[in-house]
Amino acid sequence: MSSYLKFCDTIDSYEDAKYVILGVPFDSTVSFRPGEKLAPNAIRQASYNAESFVLRSRFNLKDALVFDMGDLDDTHDSEEMIDAVYSAVDEIVSDGKFPILLGGEHSISIGAIKRIKKKVLFIDAHTDYRNSYMGNIYSHASVARRAAEIVGINNILSVGIRSVSQEEIDDGTQQYISSYDFRQRKELSLKKIMDFSNTDLYFSIDVDGIDPAYAPGVGTPEPFGLTTWDMLEIIDIIAKRIVALDIVEITPLFDNGNTPFLAARLIQEIIASRESSYEK
Repeated sequence: MSSYLKFCDTIDSYEDAKYVILGVPFDSTVSFRPGEKLAPNAIRQASYNAESFVLRSRFNLKDALVFDMGDLDDTHDSEEMIDAVYSAVDEIVSDGKFPILLGGEHSISIGAIKRIKKKVLFIDAHTDYRNSYMGNIYSHASVARRAAEIVGINNILSVGIRSVSQEEIDDGTQQYISSYDFRQRKELSLKKIMDFSNTDLYFSIDVDGIDPAYAPGVGTPEPFGLTTWDMLEIIDIIAKRIVALDIVEITPLFDNGNTPFLAARLIQEIIASRESSYEK
């Protein structure tokens, strides 16, 4: 594992750290715009533009005990990548630490979910519930289906959905909150998220769940998405329940620099919300 760049404020050793950042530079199953393997270092680079002090939570990230482990080795094989993610997350969790994965495309989540085995809250524009896509059951278009097989369909909730295939609609078993419902019935949607988040959570942020007006540099952008303010409201509800996190599907090749910075700030906001006792 190596990366010349490190996420900002990762000043602690692995032994002392509470949070461990791990990059997974993988984009072999992308279906539209490639380049997600470049995202881990783009997020790290962007993180240096942010202050250590998070105003909203009144928390200094230099006090959070964060270590950047670097990146997993690059591979083009989905199963090899999933096994490597599982092993790395197993090491982190077995040592009593909180893993933060920088994707990479969404299929990296499978190995981590397989190890964590908790409820999963997805932020996503797409249901990702196909049994396979282009002949690959580990495609980024099948992540929620694989997650449901690991933790059970009732333990999966996707938020921000606005792109669904006929195959997935016909299946009809997946729990999700569309971006349209979130906008039109926000209080009801937030309550559903709160009710779902009654125990430990794996939080997977596919950045295309956020509207491309805020996050243009993603692999499969979809209009009519969540706003950055929506994300803060969701984080406020679930932060204390999150036990592991990934942020995926950014492609710097199609970006103006805003999307990796948003990812870095979301990571900071989640850590600060977990650590701070400040009442917002």
